[in-house]
Amino acid sequence: MAAGPVVADASPLIYLSVLGRFELLRRLFGVVHIPDAVLQEVAAPALSLPGSAETRAAVKDGWLRPTTVRNRLAVEALLSDLHPGEAEAIVLARELAARRLLLDDRLARNRAKALNLPVTGTIGLLLLARRRREQLDMRHDLDTLVRHGFRIAPDVYEAVLRDVDPRPPL
Repeated sequence: MAAGPVVADASPLIYLSVLGRFELLRRLFGVVHIPDAVLQEVAAPALSLPGSAETRAAVKDGWLRPTTVRNRLAVEALLSDLHPGEAEAIVLARELAARRLLLDDRLARNRAKALNLPVTGTIGLLLLARRRREQLDMRHDLDTLVRHGFRIAPDVYEAVLRDVDPRPPL
């Protein structure tokens, strides 16, 4: 398990739920912090998004920790081009000196990287889980993500599959 705080945006919670792999977060990191905007986005009682029930249960269990962002001015500065959850996740990651920020949106990832935050997306989480000997069918998982609206460039898709199974096709 990685030491240090980990902060998550909504998309990894949602996509890991779509894959039936929400528990990977707990197994990989132990405790994961989410900003209030992410909790509202994913787990508001009126919602039935993928990840909604899992998020509420993980909060109740204590390993997914809603955490309030202190620097509202920094959040406001990011809201011109990011969603509230992404903006709060980036600011929270800075406030906690997070070891890892879990984030998928390209623009948000670029903003986080410009702030020298260590960013990992859903695919990176799956690869990390594979390296830690979790049994995953990457082709199935990538195809499922794409069917649920996850955007991945064809060359990245192929590179991920080569990374997990470098044998050439027959």
